[in-house]
Amino acid sequence: MQNIPGADVAAGPHHPDPRGYLGSAFRVAVEFLDQRGCATQVKQRVSAATAELIDKPPFPFAWMPAAAMDELESALSMVAGRQACVDLGMTAGRKLGGSVVQPVLKMATALFGNTPATVFQNLERFYSIVLKGMRFEYEATGPKSGIVRARADGPDVPAALFDVTRGNLSYVFELCGVQGTVSLPEDVRCDDSHSEARFKVQWT
Repeated sequence: MQNIPGADVAAGPHHPDPRGYLGSAFRVAVEFLDQRGCATQVKQRVSAATAELIDKPPFPFAWMPAAAMDELESALSMVAGRQACVDLGMTAGRKLGGSVVQPVLKMATALFGNTPATVFQNLERFYSIVLKGMRFEYEATGPKSGIVRARADGPDVPAALFDVTRGNLSYVFELCGVQGTVSLPEDVRCDDSHSEARFKVQWT
């Protein structure tokens, strides 16, 4: 699969992978690798282009195709296990939720209340600030429980992405100051156009 991980991209009908990340999200991932002491091992399992990006991350506000992040997350899962990807998702939530996404988070919680349900209902609004090509739906199953459905556009979506997403969703409880759990990704489905999974969420 040919890719140019460091290039700016506007997702269009002719692009093979409509997903893309803001450079700041990739930088958070690289910092995480350094903190876990596994950057060298991860670089040994990714393409030369992605390894170069790990050494020299892109500009924080430049958009980049998802290929490099996909490789990084898959390699992290192989090197350090699925829980490491969940931890990356939690770390990304803390760092991006406290910076790039913070203004939108504050506006939404001010308008609708600082509850997990409010945040889960607005996930797509928050995610779109740092990630293109991923969509969410939330279905409440009780006053403090529900199902989050995540859909990632494009082919070759790595399973590790949904473990990272699980960590992102877990951050919501921390953000709202409550205790909660997010299930392992369930009903994972992949084809040439997209991949999807669902997560059961509940809190006290």
